This record gives sequence, C-alpha cells and structure tokens, in this order.
Amino acid sequence: MQHRLPGPLAIARHAFPNVAVSTFIPMALFYLGWYTEGRSAAFALALGWALTLVGWRSVRRQRIPAMLVLTTVLLVLRTTIAVMSGSTRLYFMQPIVTTCLIGLLFLVSVAAGRPLITKLAADVFPLPTEVAEHADLREHFRKMSFLWAGVYFFNAAVTLLLLLNLPVSAFVATHSFVGLGIIWAGICMTIYLSRPVLQRVHNAAAAAAAAV
Repeated sequence: MQHRLPGPLAIARHAFPNVAVSTFIPMALFYLGWYTEGRSAAFALALGWALTLVGWRSVRRQRIPAMLVLTTVLLVLRTTIAVMSGSTRLYFMQPIVTTCLIGLLFLVSVAAGRPLITKLAADVFPLPTEVAEHADLREHFRKMSFLWAGVYFFNAAVTLLLLLNLPVSAFVATHSFVGLGIIWAGICMTIYLSRPVLQRVHNAAAAAAAAV
C-alpha cells in the first residue's frame, strides 16, 4: 500500500497559522499604526505583537515557529536602529541588509551541514519523523537552501530598487506586498519541487518499516 503525504489543503491548514502570525499580522499592525498614529505607533504595534507572541509561547512552553523567530529578530534590529537614528528611511533600508544576511545564512547553514530550510519547512509542511530524518531529504533540503538564498537576495535587490525610486509613503504601500509575493513564490516553488522527493522518501520509509 502506497503511503501519501498530506495534500495542498492539509499543507495550507498547517502553514497558514504560522505564516499569519509571523508575517501577515505584524505587517497589518504596522500599517494600522502608520496610517492612524504615525511612525512610532507602527513600530510599537509590529514589534509589540512579535515580542508578546514569543513571550506567550515561551511561558506556555509551546513551539515557536522559525518564521516568527526571524520576524522578531529583524523587527528588534530595525526598530532599535530606526529609533536611535530618527530616520524612517533607514528603518526601511535595514531589511535590505538583513535580507542579504539571511540569504547568506542559508548558504552558511549548508556549509555547516545544518540547512536552515529544514527548520523553516516544519512551519509550512507537516513532515512525519521518519521522513524528516531521511538522508535523501536532508540532501534535498541542502539544495533548497540554495534556492532560498537566491529568493532572499532577489528580494533584497527588488526592495532596494523600490526604496531608491519611490517616495517613502509609496514605498510603505508597496514593498511589503512585493516582498511577500516573492517569499510566497519561493514557498510555492519549494512545495512543487519537494513533493515528488517527499513522496518517494515517505514511501521508502514506509516500506522499510513494513519489512521490519
């Protein structure tokens, strides 16, 4: 009997809560603060949400999604530097640098033998333990790390072009949606390229378990 991995709807149900709390909600709170009270409120709402959620999950000893950790770290850095410098444009310049650093981190994690994509995949794709630990899947995730390094470098380049060519108000209204579009394109490509590999590894693990 062939074992099948979760379909697109199951993946969406698993991924959406993690993606929503890590990206959609802080972005929505940032815009709410920006267009109602101004820059300070935008910073406070986005960062406050991320820190509160991380603290709440930590107290309750719940798993903290890797995407939420990345979002929180970036928001802390961006807000601290923006407040200290008093420059709104610098606040938006920081993600370009940090996005490049994340792309570099994907490459470094491959060199270290612990691909970062392995942790992020758990936020999007529910993997059985016997599949997640398979050597072939670890090799596949190593390759996907190069894909995600490219996604983040491309995202940084597009953000820089928007920042240099748009007024701050127009940049605020467009860059998050463009960035999310690029990230979601990367997620869709990852799922598309990974499903055949995951299914093959899943079936091999199931066959090995049945033979025991």
